[in-house]
Amino acid sequence: MTIEKAMSTKVVTIEAGDTLLHATRTMKDNKIKHLPVVDRAGSLVGLVTDRDLKRASASDATTLEVHELLYLLDKVTIDTIMRKNVVTIDKGTALKQAAQLMVEKGIGCLPVMDGKQLAGIVTRTDVLRYFAGLDG
Repeated sequence: MTIEKAMSTKVVTIEAGDTLLHATRTMKDNKIKHLPVVDRAGSLVGLVTDRDLKRASASDATTLEVHELLYLLDKVTIDTIMRKNVVTIDKGTALKQAAQLMVEKGIGCLPVMDGKQLAGIVTRTDVLRYFAGLDG
């Protein structure tokens, strides 16, 4: 059974020049925790997670006012906080192997590649849903 059975093919992506504020809104609007970063040709260049965004955001203890904070968050670009060495998997890979790789590497998602193009994404939740028979 290949990864294609569990992966999402409608992948929400962002570009490296997008802002932290844009990425945060994109994740919130789409109810996702992982955003592949692609270049204009659609090639994968990085990955940003909700955890990366929280780490790069201001602390609750900040003395900045809301409009000052929003201004700053709109200046930080994704290329400064994204993970550049992304673990990926080929779309023909067995789902069990993908699950093992996520456990071994301690990661929550794997961008699924078709050659150099992003074909989809599989998350820990996708794998659990599939093996639990909840894949829809």
